[in-house]
Amino acid sequence: MNRILALSLSMVLILMSIGSIASGQQFTSTAAIARMKTTIARLSNGGTVTLTLRDGSKLKGRITQTAENMFTLKEANKRFSRDLHYTDVLKVNTGGLSRGAKFGILTAIFTGAAVLGALISLKHSDP
Repeated sequence: MNRILALSLSMVLILMSIGSIASGQQFTSTAAIARMKTTIARLSNGGTVTLTLRDGSKLKGRITQTAENMFTLKEANKRFSRDLHYTDVLKVNTGGLSRGAKFGILTAIFTGAAVLGALISLKHSDP
C-alpha cells in the first residue's frame, strides 16, 4: 500500500512540475511574427527604437539591416551591432505619440481656438 501511495504521489509531483514549465513558455504565432517584421522593416530607415525582448531586457538603438529571419540593431552609445531574431522581440516602441494622444492634442487646440474666438466676439459685440 505504501509503495502505491508513494508512486502515485511522485507521479503527481512530476506531472505538476511539467505543467508549470509548459505554461511558462510563450509561443509566438506566425501572424504576430509577420506584424513584427513589417513594423521593424518600416522602422529600418534610421529612427531610434526601444525593443523589449522576451527575456525582459530592453535595448535601445537604430535598426540598420533587415533580413528574412533576423535584423541588426546598432545599440545606442555602443560601437557594436547586435543581430536579433524577430521571434526574440516582444514589443517595439518608437517613442512617438500614440493615436489617442495626437487626437487629444488636436481636440485641445480646436477647443481653445473656439473658446478664444467666442471671447473675442463677445468683447466686440454691442450691448
